[in-house]
Amino acid sequence: MARAHDGVWLLSLPEAARQQHRITKKMLAAQFEDQAPADARLITKAVASARLVGILRPETIQVPKYQEADRVVVDIPVLEVVVAEKTTAADRHRVAELIHRSMAKPVVVLVHVSDGTTALSLALSHVSRTDPTRSTSVIDAHVVVPAGQIAGGALHLDRLDRTDMWALYRDLVRTAAADGRPANTALQATDAIGLRRQLTDLEAELTTVVRDAKQAKNQQRRIELNEHARALRAQIAQARGALFSAEPATE
Repeated sequence: MARAHDGVWLLSLPEAARQQHRITKKMLAAQFEDQAPADARLITKAVASARLVGILRPETIQVPKYQEADRVVVDIPVLEVVVAEKTTAADRHRVAELIHRSMAKPVVVLVHVSDGTTALSLALSHVSRTDPTRSTSVIDAHVVVPAGQIAGGALHLDRLDRTDMWALYRDLVRTAAADGRPANTALQATDAIGLRRQLTDLEAELTTVVRDAKQAKNQQRRIELNEHARALRAQIAQARGALFSAEPATE
């Protein structure tokens, strides 16, 4: 069943790039069965279903391939994964990471949760140099963002950098990390991921500090926590300013 934030809609995939193929859990877990059986078991347990909904190729999206000595990008799969009920957020994140690692190419992964929400997972990676088959990747930076927060149309392929396939994927990462409205064109993908992680950590810390301040019985301790909260809010505002544009993107 189509979902509000599936890969076809989110990227505005052209008809030529669309696919509809079921992916078995065994296929997803195969790369980990020998070296990391716990990861293979996690995939088997946490993934309810998976399918390939698109493949971005030079001939399907009219973007040149990317090729240099240590990186070649000629196609980018778009996968949708439905996770089993009661799968923890940490396990969902881990499963998405494992899917990126299991392929020797950039991948777009949408993770559908039983509560109706969808997360978009993207990873800057390179082919593992220790894998003799060169069929797996090492993740350099990984970001998972709620698809529902991304500004409408921001990830449509015709709005991204179309210099080559790797530039397009990096721009997809950069834009998604900023909820579809990056602060400026100079913001790089790795910086956007770093800012997103920093912002998430600061917001989590602020929630804890505010809670502790409300519960503090000692007045001096409450004052200290409130001061800490003010400092965190200033850091959050700075991070948001560096990551997000002032106004949401429009269709």
